[in-house]
Amino acid sequence: MYPRPVSPRSTARFPRPLLLSIDLQTGRVTVAGELDRAVAHRLADALDALTLTGHRAWTVDAAAVTFCDAEGLRVLAAGSLLADARGCTLQVVGAAPFTARLLRLVGMGALLDAPGHRAPLGVG
Repeated sequence: MYPRPVSPRSTARFPRPLLLSIDLQTGRVTVAGELDRAVAHRLADALDALTLTGHRAWTVDAAAVTFCDAEGLRVLAAGSLLADARGCTLQVVGAAPFTARLLRLVGMGALLDAPGHRAPLGVG
């Protein structure tokens, strides 16, 4: 039996969609799926939409995030800076243990803490 070539299409990883829900009345963005470089800009747009509200506390519900790469982290850090610039706070709630650990490992654990008990994050 000879090895058969495998088409690139059959081995390609098909990205899972990132589902977002923005509740402008509560200042909450709910994220579900993979927060990666292909779709992280959608979270950035959602956080930007929160600037149009009068909310002082912005919340990202990350309970259904299944993956987060460097671009996802960059968007969260930029969102924190945007919130700080508007006199608001950004908090990530419901993060799965692996997401919470990732945020802490890269120095963004303050997003998991209660608002008002953290210093602004920088984008590096």
